[in-house]
Amino acid sequence: MNLRHEEVPARVVALTEIWRKVLDDPELDENSDLIAVGGTSFHVLQITGEIHDALGIDVTLRDVFFHTSPRSLSDFLEGQK
Repeated sequence: MNLRHEEVPARVVALTEIWRKVLDDPELDENSDLIAVGGTSFHVLQITGEIHDALGIDVTLRDVFFHTSPRSLSDFLEGQK
C-alpha cells in the first residue's frame, strides 16, 4: 500500500517511513505490525531513536511494544497530548 500524504496524517506517514527504514522493507504500510513482520527488541530500540531524531518525540520501548504499528503508535501519541 502506498501512503498518500493527503489522506494519512503526517505523523502516521513519518512513523511508517521509520518502520520501513528500520525493518528494511519498503512494502510496509501504516498498519504493519512490528512483531508480525519480524521486528525484534533491537528494532524497537532503533525505532525509538529514529522517532526522537526525526520527530523530536521521546517514546519508550514499552510504548512501541504496546503500539506495534505506525497507526496505533500515532493514535497513542495523539492521546498523550
